[in-house]
Amino acid sequence: MKDKLKGLLIGITIGSMLTGVSAYAASGVSVKAIMKKVNLYVDGSKKTTTNALIYKGTTYVPARSVSDSIGKQVSLQGSNLYIGKQPVVKISEDRAFELVYNKIKKDVDKYSLKIMLEVGGGNEYAFRVYEDHEEYIVTFGFYYVNKTTGNVSKMDMTTGEIKNL
Repeated sequence: MKDKLKGLLIGITIGSMLTGVSAYAASGVSVKAIMKKVNLYVDGSKKTTTNALIYKGTTYVPARSVSDSIGKQVSLQGSNLYIGKQPVVKISEDRAFELVYNKIKKDVDKYSLKIMLEVGGGNEYAFRVYEDHEEYIVTFGFYYVNKTTGNVSKMDMTTGEIKNL
């Protein structure tokens, strides 16, 4: 019995050493986790095999693998993960343009700024606001409108941070 337990502990230790993963978070903190192939079962039926991370007793599997296994769509919109029913786009491109214009109307009128849709994919519209001179273009800023909520945010041109308006 002792030999079996000893062998199990040695096996787990060696396995952990062989499959151990070190990851670095944005703060530069070292994190030790184990990467392991796992089988995904839904209602007792094996659907797929995927890589999983095991960290502090919690197993993390890719949301895409889980959603594919259960036949549901998956999307990450902002800090929200949707599996299955996806949020409905409530804000049209024209409405998003109006929302940005209404937030910066004084500057648009004062400096004769132009507003152009840069990107319309994903969960937000991205607009570039600029001055169009004969010989050059000056970017005034980048504005984003959430397609679901209509929230308008702006990128700080010096820091790159996105700030809600």
